[in-house]
Amino acid sequence: MSTTRSDRYTSVAIALHWLVAALVIGQIAWGWWMQEIPKQPVGPRVDAFNLHKSVGLTVLALTLVRLGWRLGHPPPPLPQLPPWQARLAGSTHALLYVLLVLAPVVGYLGSVFSGYPVKLYGVALPAWGWKDAGLKDLCGTIHLWASLALAALIVLHVAGALKHALVDRDGLLARMGVGGRRG
Repeated sequence: MSTTRSDRYTSVAIALHWLVAALVIGQIAWGWWMQEIPKQPVGPRVDAFNLHKSVGLTVLALTLVRLGWRLGHPPPPLPQLPPWQARLAGSTHALLYVLLVLAPVVGYLGSVFSGYPVKLYGVALPAWGWKDAGLKDLCGTIHLWASLALAALIVLHVAGALKHALVDRDGLLARMGVGGRRG
């Protein structure tokens, strides 16, 4: 008996997509906002940065779970798209995954090389690194550019989703649990 692949992602993939999306959008807004927190008194700034680090490590963990899930559960096939759109979609998704790993990793490394303890929701993680201002600055720069690139790709991803929903009306968003299925 032959079975056909569903035209929809699994429930786990959908839940992970939307959870990571919400956390990342919150992280970008929070990261931008926390730059404005005065350095004195240190308490509010430290708390804001520690929360950002904790959520960032959570995003990293969820992204790794998501990648693992995707390896065992391939995505549903795309509908017929012009080749350039299929390539753009594939490239965008691949870059999103790369940046969802890169941004938290270099953010974490920047914290390690800052000389201050890294806390995960208030629990200090083992200090395995050393204080190195040059490495801290390098990681901070990479983190900033990775975050800006991630934000730009999110805008591109959402624009593509809106095109499919409002212009093409092809039901493509149903693959990710939004709207009705393609007929």
